[in-house]
Amino acid sequence: MENFRGEQYIAEAGDFLNGVDHEANEKLNEEIADLRSEGCRVKIGEKTDPAYNNPDKIQDIYNYLERGGSELKDVRKDIIHINLAAVALASVLEKIPFVRENKWGNIVDAYLEIFRDKFLYGKNQTNSKPWHNQRGSALTFLTISEAEDLSVFDESGEILSEGKYPTMSGPLDESVFDEKINGLPLAEVMIQDKINNGVDKATAVEEVEKRISDVREFIQAPVTEKFSNVIRHCADSLGIRERVETVNGLSIDHLKKAAEKENRSIDDMLVMSFGCGTGLATLKMLKKLKDETGEAPTVILLDQDPLSLAAAQSLAKKWNLEDKIEIHCERLFSKLGKPLSLEGVLGDRKLDIAEDSGLREYLPDGVYKQLTRESLKFLRTGGLMITGNMNVNRPQKEFLHGLMGWVPKVRVRSIKEGFKLLQKSGISKESIEATVTASGVYTVFAIET
Repeated sequence: MENFRGEQYIAEAGDFLNGVDHEANEKLNEEIADLRSEGCRVKIGEKTDPAYNNPDKIQDIYNYLERGGSELKDVRKDIIHINLAAVALASVLEKIPFVRENKWGNIVDAYLEIFRDKFLYGKNQTNSKPWHNQRGSALTFLTISEAEDLSVFDESGEILSEGKYPTMSGPLDESVFDEKINGLPLAEVMIQDKINNGVDKATAVEEVEKRISDVREFIQAPVTEKFSNVIRHCADSLGIRERVETVNGLSIDHLKKAAEKENRSIDDMLVMSFGCGTGLATLKMLKKLKDETGEAPTVILLDQDPLSLAAAQSLAKKWNLEDKIEIHCERLFSKLGKPLSLEGVLGDRKLDIAEDSGLREYLPDGVYKQLTRESLKFLRTGGLMITGNMNVNRPQKEFLHGLMGWVPKVRVRSIKEGFKLLQKSGISKESIEATVTASGVYTVFAIET
């Protein structure tokens, strides 16, 4: 069987996260075998991350997080026993799409946070509270993505290994606060964004000041040895980096082949990242492509978080890519979940690549299909859509919303569900290629039109 780039498929089985989660490994391999028997194109990503050079560390970190997760689960059982009604309401509300505030969920989470600090983030553990305070923000991915290049310090503050970046924020520094969005100071845009979402001005100012203070602390915070080991070797971190590598590999390959086939300059091509966050992954792709070919496409970075977009602008300047990006700070979905109309962003332009690989796992099925159709409308013939989702049968799947405490809620899906949703959006099975990351955490879907 061949994929749409003419590569031969190998009917290999996966050894996901080195097989440390036996149940997840078995279920993922069963999923993949079943899909292949139905003619679906599914391959397994290679183990290229440096973490795989230390299999014992992967096992050790898996065990460490399992112990902490088990202890937190016991705490949660006690909360449920004492506050049964509140927990029941929280569980119902978290399943409703686009609910912005879940008071009961916040009460439960605030109690669990005390114990997350005790079991994972506190000074006696990884001492990484400034990172955890960014949960739900794309800034966390800066740490994960650049884990190998971060300086590491011991408990007394002495440096153990010097990296490319001195703190847990990686390439991000305080210059981000000097950025402007749509010509306006960042703090002003952040305040207005909160007001637009129903927050009174005084509260908005207070919340933005707190947010900026937390980010400053994040930018200044050192990385301890324990925290370094977690972000380099845990399943979720591996999955994030592998997803980036997969998406960027697909993007570079497609743009080069389109340039050759259509006799077009890559400089004239157009890429969009919908829900781009800090844009770090896309900027890395641009930098690599420019280093290899001397050319780079224009990239539209589209997100609703002004702070993340300010980070994207700051990073683009550091890498001399500011002339290749367009920043669009827009609400991505209406209150009812309707995706932003791309016509206002793109006009009559057509995309060579539409990418949203970190977004779909937060969307209910109906919105997922609407976004697919909206993106397809603006893809060139022969263009590429790249999307993805966290796998329901991933290794250590309780960690994300358990001990890690990630918000908002991720909608994990089977690989088959991903195929079905894309097909229900009007895409043929033959046009879809799926890559399951070597960690088993994510599946990336590539669709050539």
